[in-house]
Amino acid sequence: MGRLIIGIVVAVVTSGIPGFTQGNLGTQLAELMKLRSSVANPDTRTRVSATHRVWAIGLASEYSEVKLNALDLLREPVKSASDHIRMPAVYAIAEIANSTGDVEVKKRALSTLREPLQAGQLPIRNAAIDAVNFITRTSNHGEIALEAVKELGGPVRSGNNGVRIPAIHAVMRAVENTHNEAAYLAALDLLVDPLKSAALIGGMEVRMMAILAVERIGVEASEIRTKARAMGLMQTASEQGSWEPEAKSRAAEAAKKIEGTMK
Repeated sequence: MGRLIIGIVVAVVTSGIPGFTQGNLGTQLAELMKLRSSVANPDTRTRVSATHRVWAIGLASEYSEVKLNALDLLREPVKSASDHIRMPAVYAIAEIANSTGDVEVKKRALSTLREPLQAGQLPIRNAAIDAVNFITRTSNHGEIALEAVKELGGPVRSGNNGVRIPAIHAVMRAVENTHNEAAYLAALDLLVDPLKSAALIGGMEVRMMAILAVERIGVEASEIRTKARAMGLMQTASEQGSWEPEAKSRAAEAAKKIEGTMK
């Protein structure tokens, strides 16, 4: 759903703002500077209009410096308490990140999403998780996988399973097919917490999602130490006395699958 909204909104961002011109580097940076106070303006109409203008400039620009400055300006609206202000900012961040192959722009975008990823309300946190998914689906996502895992730490440790389950899935997707061992290990460390979930409602679902993520990482990883770490987590989980038989059986199965890939 989030990706659909992103796709719909981006189609009208640059076309829907009167007088939009790309201009040169100096012109674009100067316009962004003029918008600095407007994106923080207490008047909603002024703030929303300025946010969309920043979005349009950052998205259309060919310069990484402009994109980085646009992302920095979006830190203000994205931390708003109002969804109708911070939600568009989340989508703007994702679109700007994916409008370039520059890894530094993508890393900055991920760090800019930190505020909504740790918000108290479920809708904005899930929108931010979806934005992380959108950014990490690019061809060079192996270079940003570790940063994505770090930013997803808050949602994965959340006590709200409506946030935690999509965040676990996002971690799995962030490291998938990256062959980034540092990201794999960071993801495994992060997944220890949901494996220990003792929630009365949804606890088994959280653990099963974590088992799936650990299994995929362990099978895919190239280094023995990563595989051993994943297999050890699954072997320990399969012996948890408080776990349901189905969960313990699934963990044991995962351990065997990982062991089968070790050479």
